[in-house]
Amino acid sequence: MKRIIVVSIAALMSIASFGQGINFLNSNIRQVFAQAKAQRKMVFIEVYSKTCHHCAEMEPNLKTKEVGDFYNQNFISYKLEVSTEDVRNFLTPKRIFAPSLPMFLYFDANETLLHFAMSNPKPSEVIRHGQTALDPAKRAANFRSRYASGERANSFLIDLAMYCRVVCDTPLTIKIMEEYAKKLSPSQYTSKDAWPVYTKLIIDADNPMSRHLINNYATYKAKFDPKEVKLTAENIVMSSLYSSRGAKYDAAKIQQIRKDLVKIGVPADAANARTLLPEVNYYFRNRQTAKATARAEEYLNGSKPQLPDYMYIVKWFNSRASDASYVPTARKWVSKALALAPANSADAQELKAELAKMNSRK
Repeated sequence: MKRIIVVSIAALMSIASFGQGINFLNSNIRQVFAQAKAQRKMVFIEVYSKTCHHCAEMEPNLKTKEVGDFYNQNFISYKLEVSTEDVRNFLTPKRIFAPSLPMFLYFDANETLLHFAMSNPKPSEVIRHGQTALDPAKRAANFRSRYASGERANSFLIDLAMYCRVVCDTPLTIKIMEEYAKKLSPSQYTSKDAWPVYTKLIIDADNPMSRHLINNYATYKAKFDPKEVKLTAENIVMSSLYSSRGAKYDAAKIQQIRKDLVKIGVPADAANARTLLPEVNYYFRNRQTAKATARAEEYLNGSKPQLPDYMYIVKWFNSRASDASYVPTARKWVSKALALAPANSADAQELKAELAKMNSRK
């Protein structure tokens, strides 16, 4: 009898939870999908952060009865906190990225992403996104085919670009945002409706909207939050420089990036440092050791290099330079570095070993 009472109480608690909001399972994510298969349901995952203000704002909406009734009937639900191993073990291998939080992800029981959403904190909106996920004709998994069929509404291009960011399709994201930018006039680039596109979707410094932001930086700072404008502009420029396409930039393009960084308020010495490796690596790839040496020398003379800076650059040139033309200048780097290293220290011994390597080159 006692066991029956305990089981009954547990069942009542489960029912109460069911009626008060979304019933997020506490089991591991694999068990969530196993349960979805057994019940022939889709899986709803809220990706959130404990420190996210917008996530906290969303929480009361997920606990309403109407949202709970809808989601508990149609989905097996799970909360995924961004600092947990679930991200590394589940999202990362699937090349799924959450560019904004909270992010709603909708999967089939076989772990295939079917839809995503970034919702306003309203119960009706949370339900609407779930309804869209259930509709094969509207869900995000069909966005690419709709694009291929010619759909080009501005709102659709934004949705498609965000989906491409979620599934890490960078080339298509860049292409779509290029197309979107060309549909707007420059006067529309500074509108309140366009600004979220900068903060979430523009990742290419060559996009017309990016060029407008960089070349009219003061206008944007006056119209929007200056800190957000600076962060957004830096993210766009740096995401281009350190991307796979950035690895193919020539020296002139990298030098333009350096100028762009200064335009958006990055100190000249910091812009110099950020572009040093890409530019010198370009020279190394093209067997232009003299130009690589001159660029490194410019950096060292224009900054206040410490021992690790000298050591890194000396080892870098020893391993990458295609000829010995750098050696006379590199000897000076070693001399300056040794003046900073304690006598007979491990760093000093390493520097002397690097000096021997360069002296042996012909």
